Amino acid sequence: MTLQYPPIRADFPAEISPFVDQVEDSTRAFVRRFGLVPDEAARLHHERSLLGTLMSRAYPHAEPTELALVTDWISCMLVLDDQFDETDLGLAPERLRLVCDAVLGWLTPDGSVAKAPSSATASEHSLLTVFRPAFADLWRRTRPYTSDTWRIRMAGHIAAFFEVCVWEAENRRAGRVPGLEEYIRMRGRALMPYLDLIEVTTHAEVPPEIYRLPEFTELNQSLSDADLWTNDLFSCEKEDLLGDPHNLVLVHRHAHGTDLQTSADAVGAMIQGRFDRFTELSRAFPAVPLGDGLDPDLTRMLRRHVAGLRSWLSGQLQWRYETLRFDPGRPEVVSATGSTPL
Repeated sequence: MTLQYPPIRADFPAEISPFVDQVEDSTRAFVRRFGLVPDEAARLHHERSLLGTLMSRAYPHAEPTELALVTDWISCMLVLDDQFDETDLGLAPERLRLVCDAVLGWLTPDGSVAKAPSSATASEHSLLTVFRPAFADLWRRTRPYTSDTWRIRMAGHIAAFFEVCVWEAENRRAGRVPGLEEYIRMRGRALMPYLDLIEVTTHAEVPPEIYRLPEFTELNQSLSDADLWTNDLFSCEKEDLLGDPHNLVLVHRHAHGTDLQTSADAVGAMIQGRFDRFTELSRAFPAVPLGDGLDPDLTRMLRRHVAGLRSWLSGQLQWRYETLRFDPGRPEVVSATGSTPL
């Protein structure tokens, strides 16, 4: 049976950068230059993913240099995530945590990159040797646009995502399917590094006191849920074939004993609810909760940031229909013997 995706409505139009072709080429060159894809199948999969198109939709008004930078960030992070999922690291949470800790050690507040840890095993050392120069390049290029405060926040968001990766590895080793509430709670940590990158493209950082507001937290969380659950919807057939339970549709099916289509329809309704909540919050912010007496410059900056959040949400939805990243018919997925990236 071919899955029928339930319709999802975004209330903000999807846009795209005029530099889309340029950044598709540049991020493919970035991946090749640092040797991040291990084989031809992985290289083709990266190209078919159209990550330059995704970021051109997420940041449609970014200048070409900044757009290339954020596109290289997502390429590096997703290829690393592929390694976590499709190698034996995905069944070894202790070893995976060592790798994650090593990567986090590179992301220093002053923008420098620390040395790789000497305690890594041979295979982990090989992985770290490949990725360290790429992260060093990204951190060096990001530094001029950001403060120490931003870099600490970004590293913290990456650390939260890595905690999810280790948790998934623990579940795989135990043969455990997470519960629905637990999965939703853990899944929601994965998007924030990419939302941080909005501030790179706008050259304006959200002040810490704004970041701590419950309303701003809910704004980010509603967007994260909407995006990540949409990802799960579009990838559920592939992950079902691979037997990976870390997908909202599959977790819902396991919890309720339904078929895949019924759970996909239920998740579609959940996604629409998060889209609608984000729309409501984004139209009210920053007037709610900050009132009308805000400094005009801060108000303009926050409105531009919220516009960036809207572009991400509507853009990622449009990209789902353009990318081949989630194709369940790829030979690597059908055979489950090659690359199986998310």
